[in-house]
Amino acid sequence: MEIVNPDNLRLIPGQSIQAIYSPEPGEPDEVGFFVRTVSEIDQGGLGLEIQQRAGLVKFNDILLVLTMFRVEGGSVELFDVWWNYFANGSEELFSQMSRQKRLTLHFYSDLGKHFSVGAENGFRKFFLSLPEVLRDSEPWTEVEFDRAVRGFCAQSYPKEKLWEMIQLRLDLPSDEEEKERGLKDYEGYIPEELRQFYDYIPGQGHCIRVIPSAFEEKALEADPKDFLFPAPVRTVLRCGLRWVKGYPVAPIPFIPGHGLAVPPDDTEF
Repeated sequence: MEIVNPDNLRLIPGQSIQAIYSPEPGEPDEVGFFVRTVSEIDQGGLGLEIQQRAGLVKFNDILLVLTMFRVEGGSVELFDVWWNYFANGSEELFSQMSRQKRLTLHFYSDLGKHFSVGAENGFRKFFLSLPEVLRDSEPWTEVEFDRAVRGFCAQSYPKEKLWEMIQLRLDLPSDEEEKERGLKDYEGYIPEELRQFYDYIPGQGHCIRVIPSAFEEKALEADPKDFLFPAPVRTVLRCGLRWVKGYPVAPIPFIPGHGLAVPPDDTEF
């Protein structure tokens, strides 16, 4: 990917991009994020609260990598940045994101770069896991990627909705005591063969851990436990299952990084 000079960039309101740049002469190049707000935020970046989320979206057989920032400082603004794994230079870009410990957000106005804010790179683990998922995909063109992004955004915008859809962290299984308590509290029916995959997750409720169908081939080649993700019991029972090495596979879209796209009404607490 071409190295950019932050001082020469010009962005339109609401625009957000990622690029390689040189922080200072003689320092190693790094990936930076360049954004221009629509609303007014804290001048100079003082008191800004910045949150990060990431996800992997499958749309029309194309895997879209998404990173998002939620910036709060007087007002709230969301930025979505999409990554094309098969674009020129992207392999090094993804590798850099998995190694880089810090991120810099460069904020722009109509006069150019306004100020910059540093933050811990919360995307490292996410980007470290991506090549294993993406490298065996059938390559797509830049045009196909752009169409997929536009198509998915048309279904998933506004950005507030997109932000709620994705989660960065993988929820860890609860311990056996919590699992048994949740099973006893669940008022519906869970088939015996699925009870070992049950989990109660705060914020997500009663769930069954399943392998999303997008990862079925990977699960056949590796340890299926590495591809289990929680989905509401109602969703799992309704969608129908296949079994791989004794683990349930469900045709549920894999949309967030480490999460599934499920109907909100299926959640049970």
